[in-house]
Amino acid sequence: MPEERNPGGLLRGGEFYSPVEARLRTADVLLSELRQPRSRAVPRHQHELAYVTVMLRGDYLEGDRGKLEELPPFNAVFNPSGVEHATVIGPAGASFFTIELRHEPLGQWGVRLPQRTLLDRGAGSLLWPGLRLYSDFKRQTADALALESHVLELLGAIAGFSSLEKSVPRWFRRVKERLHEEFRDHLAMRDLAEEAGVHPVHLARVFRRIERSTPGDYLQRLRVRAACPLLRQRDHPLAAIAVECGFADQSHFTRVFGKFTATTPAKFRRMVCGLD
Repeated sequence: MPEERNPGGLLRGGEFYSPVEARLRTADVLLSELRQPRSRAVPRHQHELAYVTVMLRGDYLEGDRGKLEELPPFNAVFNPSGVEHATVIGPAGASFFTIELRHEPLGQWGVRLPQRTLLDRGAGSLLWPGLRLYSDFKRQTADALALESHVLELLGAIAGFSSLEKSVPRWFRRVKERLHEEFRDHLAMRDLAEEAGVHPVHLARVFRRIERSTPGDYLQRLRVRAACPLLRQRDHPLAAIAVECGFADQSHFTRVFGKFTATTPAKFRRMVCGLD
């Protein structure tokens, strides 16, 4: 995967043999979209950080000691930190999305990752949170809580967390109340998990089961809903509405608003004010 200055050696976070099309670095993860335009055999190497690869397009094989597994488009693979492997990219080239997991947050969350490669050949337990993360990455709608929610769902799938709770737990109402009361503020999954008295990964998985979304998406929907009545006020600047509703800035407000409404705040204002 990165530049060939260290072939066959240890690749630091964010280094790949394939060209990086786009990247995002946070305190928890390094996200990279990679595109290899032509056929290539990559020498054996290892990565400093554990990571998940979501295959998007092309021909891609990965493995070690002469045994290569094909990874068709819309499959995912987890590799632990330090595992050695080689990759082969076919004639059509390949595009893929990688999610590298920083060491410190894993310790803070108390998550122990398996020390073996995991191929997602089943119902997509790694694929779906990876694709949701990729979607927000591409649309630039991944604010802090949304990003953290996706990552914790992914960690739950990797580490094999399971929930024995089939009904709605008592703590769930407290978490939703806090989201409704503090949606304008910067909330972290650690804050919500502490409120609930559960592990952050458990919170992410139970929230998905009950609400069919992450806490981050739920929070974004609350912000968009709060913005709608303010948009009826024709003289209320969009930048001010963005700040009042908890968005990072007007650009972030526009991207998230479009994610849930398929239109922009300006077009929505013209529609509800009868200006179209």
